[in-house]
Amino acid sequence: MIKVFSNEQIRKADEYTIKNEPVLSYDLMEQASKAFVEKFLALFPEKKKVRIFSGVGNNGGDGLAIGRILKENEWEVFNYVVGSLQRGTKDFKQNLDRSDFYAVINAVDDLPAIDEDEIIIDALFGSGLSRPVEGIHKKVIDYLNRQEVVKVSVDIPSGLYSDKPVDKGSTVFRAHYTISFQLPKLAFLIPENHAFVGIWYIVDIGLSKRFIKNESAHFYLTEEKDLKDFVPKRSRFTYKTKVGTLLLVAGSKGKIGASVLAARAAFRTGAGLVNICSPACGILILQISVPEAIVIDGVGKNYVTKIPAGEDTIVIGPGLGTNAKTIAAFEHLLKECKRPIVIDADGINMVAKRRALLKLIPKHSILTPHPGEFIRLVGNWKNDFHKLELLSSFCKGQKLNVVLKGAFSAVCNTKGVVYFNPSGNPVLATAGSGDVLTGIIGAFLANGLEPFEALRLGVYVHGSSGDVLKENKAGLGMMASDIIERIPDALKKLSPKIGI
Repeated sequence: MIKVFSNEQIRKADEYTIKNEPVLSYDLMEQASKAFVEKFLALFPEKKKVRIFSGVGNNGGDGLAIGRILKENEWEVFNYVVGSLQRGTKDFKQNLDRSDFYAVINAVDDLPAIDEDEIIIDALFGSGLSRPVEGIHKKVIDYLNRQEVVKVSVDIPSGLYSDKPVDKGSTVFRAHYTISFQLPKLAFLIPENHAFVGIWYIVDIGLSKRFIKNESAHFYLTEEKDLKDFVPKRSRFTYKTKVGTLLLVAGSKGKIGASVLAARAAFRTGAGLVNICSPACGILILQISVPEAIVIDGVGKNYVTKIPAGEDTIVIGPGLGTNAKTIAAFEHLLKECKRPIVIDADGINMVAKRRALLKLIPKHSILTPHPGEFIRLVGNWKNDFHKLELLSSFCKGQKLNVVLKGAFSAVCNTKGVVYFNPSGNPVLATAGSGDVLTGIIGAFLANGLEPFEALRLGVYVHGSSGDVLKENKAGLGMMASDIIERIPDALKKLSPKIGI
């Protein structure tokens, strides 16, 4: 897993590296610039005219060094410096002395005309920015944002803060690509910043591995290798009751499809048995749609009014509705249940409607809300950074594991530590996708994984199934049932020796 540091931690990492490696700050800048250029050349193998806009801080020093290195690689480069040269940092000035092909931008009239086949590199401000961009820098960024050309940012788009929200109305460079140094910025994982960051990449610039290892973090980015050992293995002599029995409490009139999707996803993930507690209106549908499952009468005609107690791993919520009798049955179940369970969709909505249920949920249980459901639980947020604060506080306070679904889904444990999930793509943005995720997580929990392991692995496999689907079919027109069929492929990709 990759740590996501705050701006202050990034600064400390730089200082520690310079002092303890040891390495001169200028040489560290040179390493960063070379790493940037290596990735840039991989992204853009065909030589084009490049215009680099640099500030007078260290990010601007990076820009000047990048221009020099690109020119050494026989690219046509034009460097522009925005700001007072006299106020430049030491390393910026050292790179300025090595650059004999720059122009200074003092006014909008100094800005060059830019052709559509050129590339803009933004090196005006780095991660140390602490206030909104103004003056000539604002005018330059506004001008560059209007240009219909490919735009690339060095480390972080100028005007964007690395670990706090952008001030309302602030000017931020809108990059198509961001090539960042050493570790991802929290800002890259925030939905509201996607329009600024674009597609981002991380390059190793040689910051101290010792510092990174020893420094604690509140946010992480999950890597595939973190999860390989979580994938359940089966012996030759295993039996269906030994690989997970699931009780799925789901469905109401008009929403039985949610039960079908969750159950089929659980089977595809490896659940040995799936029992579905359904209202009477869904029994025939389920026995035809999921013949592998056992369907239990939930008594009510159109909604569940009774939930059987037992030793099965329990998943509750998809399409369940929030009828008063269903809520009463849910409350009775929570009073009887001692082991962690999975609560999704209307299970979460029932908790939001009757707040007393929150205290009855077994500790370390798993909740899988989308943003709207999470709002019902904790109230609205000011911005996406505040949303993460609410998520962390909720998980710590209630001792629950929660995934807040979306791009880079935020998976939070009972200590309030957040692990962002890297798998997935817009194929997953389809009705029923959340029901599939619930079935996957439930199957892993039933297989004996610890709740947070089941949650992290389930979210990753769900996303990876979408990635496999996108690789094999068009990006539009996919359904949740298509995702289910790719779960075995995603599991095999994650753990090639699965089944041994």
